[in-house]
Amino acid sequence: MVITAAAVITKQGKNMKVVDRESNSGKLIRALGMGVGIAVALSNQGFSFNLSKELVKKVFGSDKSKRQLYSYFYGLRKQKLIEIKKCGEETQFFLTENGQEIMLRFSYEDMAFKKPTLWDRNFRLIIFDIPESKKYARDSMRQKMKELGCVKFNDSVWIYPFPCQSEVDFIANYWKLGKYVHFALVKDITNRDLLEKHFKL
Repeated sequence: MVITAAAVITKQGKNMKVVDRESNSGKLIRALGMGVGIAVALSNQGFSFNLSKELVKKVFGSDKSKRQLYSYFYGLRKQKLIEIKKCGEETQFFLTENGQEIMLRFSYEDMAFKKPTLWDRNFRLIIFDIPESKKYARDSMRQKMKELGCVKFNDSVWIYPFPCQSEVDFIANYWKLGKYVHFALVKDITNRDLLEKHFKL
């Protein structure tokens, strides 16, 4: 099974909660994960907050009523995906450990290799030798290499022409495969002309 871009699953006790990245809950998690600060006031009746119309549109892409916004925050808090904590003089919403895990998975799904204007004429080799006991993670990493546009030399060696080491490190660490993944920068490589043609260099 490979994580898809449609939704992220997190385990809540015995239940499995699906969080759609494009849902209002998903958009709110991404906003908090990217550092959007939302102040909150606590009272005996629960909590309250005040969001500007500009921030609401930025986070959700459209206007939302106060009741709708409250239901999103309340739902995420009930699922233990966000929490309320003191930050300096203010009290704010923060992602819990489970919420941070979902944000991490969103970042994984958003991962893309940047293409510079000028190519340095080097190729990057992504090499890994992952044991069978980690087959799920290994297959998921192979799938990600394919999605990102790498060329498969064999099942454990992939080729890409542009800088991508930090992104590869992120993917490897995401699957806890850091010690099995290696990175090489090469200038001389067989079938170079075919690779340049494939990548339209």
